[in-house]
Amino acid sequence: MKKSLLVAALLATYSFAYSAKGMVTYKKLCSSCHGPAFKGAAMLESEEWKEMFDNSAQNLKNIHKYDKSATKKINSSYFERRMKALRDFMMNNARDKGVVRSCDGLNCG
Repeated sequence: MKKSLLVAALLATYSFAYSAKGMVTYKKLCSSCHGPAFKGAAMLESEEWKEMFDNSAQNLKNIHKYDKSATKKINSSYFERRMKALRDFMMNNARDKGVVRSCDGLNCG
């Protein structure tokens, strides 16, 4: 019984940290400049990512304002729809969250 609870908890944590929607969003919008998803998420700590996405991602928009391509992506309806998933992925895989993940056979960030 204890073993099955542990396995269930690990699977829940694993799937939550990966946040497929957030990873797909990162790959589509961010990876061309910032590299693999887990490496990109590790650029900041979780609280810093939260601040980046506060107020409709105003800080993130300000940082990218001189890059026309990035500005176009951040102002897209796709970004607006997926912003929460992207924020969750970035916060759950931030520098302060422990081990920085990489390719594991299932997900190659």
